[in-house]
Amino acid sequence: MSQNHQLVEVVLPVPLESTFSYRFIPGEEGGTLVSSGDLVAVPFGRRKKVLGLVLNVSDLDPETKKVDGFVLKNITRVFGPEYRIQDDRLKLARWIASFYALPLGQVVPLFHPPAPGTKARASKIKTIPYPKVDADGLILTDSQRAVVETANQWVRDKKYATMMLHGVTGSGKTEVYLTVIKQALELGRDALFLLPEIALTPQTLSRIQARFGDQVAAIHSGLSAGQRCRVHEAAARGEIKVVVGPRSALFAPLKNIGVIVVDEEHENSYKQDEIPRYHARHAALIRGRENKAVVLLGSATPDLESMHNAIRGLYTHQSLPERLGGQLPPVEIVDMRGVAVPDGFSPVLRDAMDDTLAAGKQIILYFNRRGFARMWQCRDCGEVVECPRCDIGLTYHLRPRRLLCHYCDHTINVPEKCPACGAADFLPSGGGTEKVELNLQALFPDARILRLDHDTTRRRGSHQNILASFARQEADILVGTQMVAKGHHFPGVSLVGVLSADHGLGLPDFRASERSFQLLTQVAGRSGRTGAGRVVFQTYQPEHPVIVAAARHDYGEFLESELPVRKALGYPPYRRLMRLGLSGRTQAVVQEAADQLARAMRTHLEPCGITVMGPAPAVFPRLNDRYRFQILLKGTLNPDNRQWLKECLKNFKDAYRKVDVLHDFDPVSIY
Repeated sequence: MSQNHQLVEVVLPVPLESTFSYRFIPGEEGGTLVSSGDLVAVPFGRRKKVLGLVLNVSDLDPETKKVDGFVLKNITRVFGPEYRIQDDRLKLARWIASFYALPLGQVVPLFHPPAPGTKARASKIKTIPYPKVDADGLILTDSQRAVVETANQWVRDKKYATMMLHGVTGSGKTEVYLTVIKQALELGRDALFLLPEIALTPQTLSRIQARFGDQVAAIHSGLSAGQRCRVHEAAARGEIKVVVGPRSALFAPLKNIGVIVVDEEHENSYKQDEIPRYHARHAALIRGRENKAVVLLGSATPDLESMHNAIRGLYTHQSLPERLGGQLPPVEIVDMRGVAVPDGFSPVLRDAMDDTLAAGKQIILYFNRRGFARMWQCRDCGEVVECPRCDIGLTYHLRPRRLLCHYCDHTINVPEKCPACGAADFLPSGGGTEKVELNLQALFPDARILRLDHDTTRRRGSHQNILASFARQEADILVGTQMVAKGHHFPGVSLVGVLSADHGLGLPDFRASERSFQLLTQVAGRSGRTGAGRVVFQTYQPEHPVIVAAARHDYGEFLESELPVRKALGYPPYRRLMRLGLSGRTQAVVQEAADQLARAMRTHLEPCGITVMGPAPAVFPRLNDRYRFQILLKGTLNPDNRQWLKECLKNFKDAYRKVDVLHDFDPVSIY
């Protein structure tokens, strides 16, 4: 005899606050009933399959066909208990929805793989080989031991606490993480190890697996659908105890988390740039709180907001001030003013590269521009070939030969004649990593050269292959964008060259100085990890405080100069920030909508102490053929104001259907 039907209330990943009603018919032979927290597949509108979260379930008379005037559709699939969203993960989902002013349904996709239930072949994920170490790890320094003792005590006490671990590059932060994770595992608890990017996952994963074996697995978008499902299901069943990966790893269904590591916590990539625009570092604190877990925020260049929280006593602040086995590499600042360098290398850097290659050591060259030439410009009239959809100069790429927009990917063949004057003589101006690579091949024909940038890492696994090859010392020089700066450990590198240390300082963003300091300090830290090292900064602003502080590896000096500026201007960490971005096809319509929205915000929010700035055209006023304006809010929105904001944006979207609006709490950039 069949059971009664069930009326199931489901939230779906759509921009609506409401739940949606569906019917579930249990199997004739006592099939499993749907429960709150289940992940289900349902038809929605014209789509046959949309994934949603069950919030409420009640009995339903089999004869009932409609609810609130709508014909009930049937749930088409209920996923297994491994995909259930409940307990701490459900609390985290509700927090993200509330804090970032979103419907719960738009948060749910964070908590399951894109294709749940997909089967995978039984294959191991390739990792960069890492030497097997003793189960007890390495001998700790006094500074490391002090950090470990504090964190281990918190783990034993099941105490939620956050530690800001400020350790210079090469100071042994990873060994601290692993020792604390070992304590958690011995107590039957689990661990999350977050990294800012996929590129860092293979090397870190291999090191963790060398310590903890098959208890460890990675989750990231570079895996196949089946691989991601396999790790998710194994974590839910308790077969995996340590999950490693970027943002998405935070939502793995581990049951009893004792430690959450956020490595390189300052990295912008922890902030998602599409809905839901959450920050994984902040979300990690919430998951840690719900699990009574220790959260370790580690960096050589902590985010100013994290450090401010440590200064205020909200986090425990611990330091690892010394590099293991040596000193931080000396940095030489090379003044490029008045220096003619057609190949991009100053005499100082060229000589340093000669010496390094002769000694059989490796080199990293950092240049944060890709392509061959930044602009393709007519020699006769000066016209720059621009993207027709973005009003931005197209970048010249040599292999394959084309002009490419780095914002919308618009591509055209290289013109033979100037579209403005008809002349056939062009000047490729500026440079990029592709040009640097060619210059290196001409200068050092016997050197083995690898390039790491967006163009060379489009294929699955390419990040890993390039980094693994360099780690095996199968190449002498690695040239790349900021991908080369982040967290890599290459024992053979004894020289780092920064071709344009002041690149980024002039960006119209209040975080420009902080980002530049972090990148320069991080990339400098790749040199001399296991011996003597050297760093060369080429710059046209040799006296700039950011460049001077980075050359000294002096975070404190940078902090003392930057915090007063932030305070005077009312920017984070002293006031919270929110960005509202508006875009549409017609400039006048977008500007009118922005004016109306800003007027409503001033009327309601300024009496509450919120500063409303703008609207103003975005730094890039037109991207992908859409005109862009933005409004900035300074101050803290209380729950009532957040609710008002949600209603305001809903009404705005109803009134201006041709204008898209996004809201971004705690944005990492404002351009």
